[in-house]
Amino acid sequence: MARDIILHTNRLTLREITPADLPFLHRIFSDAECMRYYPGIKSFDETARWFQRLAFDSYGSHGFGLWAVTDRQSGALLGDCGITLQETSAGLEPEIGYHLWRDHWGKGYAAEAAAACRDHALGTLGLARIVSIVRPDNMRSQRVAERVHRRRETFFKAVGSDGCKVEFHLYTSEKA
Repeated sequence: MARDIILHTNRLTLREITPADLPFLHRIFSDAECMRYYPGIKSFDETARWFQRLAFDSYGSHGFGLWAVTDRQSGALLGDCGITLQETSAGLEPEIGYHLWRDHWGKGYAAEAAAACRDHALGTLGLARIVSIVRPDNMRSQRVAERVHRRRETFFKAVGSDGCKVEFHLYTSEKA
């Protein structure tokens, strides 16, 4: 199966996710530490449905989605990063999201991939604004978002089955 390359950075390649990537990506989504800031870990079927909606279906519907993040030299899969539509205080907006396996944290990969997605969104895709939604207690993702975006605001979003409102930081970048 052909793997469509979307972006290259100095160290990374972002390409379309394939079904063969799902077992590795499920390793991330089934790991309690990786999913600490999500409602919980995911089963393999839940992971597959997540990527069906936010990658496979999104590629055709929107021209973007979550992409596989691979090491440019070795080709090793590190995680995912890409653009999805998420609900914010301004309505449905394109958001940069990323999930890397723990061994790859703290090496600048998330910021490198997210900055490439920001530039791709505002340049190639012609979007006027792109955001990142981060929980206030997720310090690692806050540091990534601060490197990628120019502004931060706060908003409240309903999460979980009970619709409880939770505070999030909304980092934003706009087309110059």
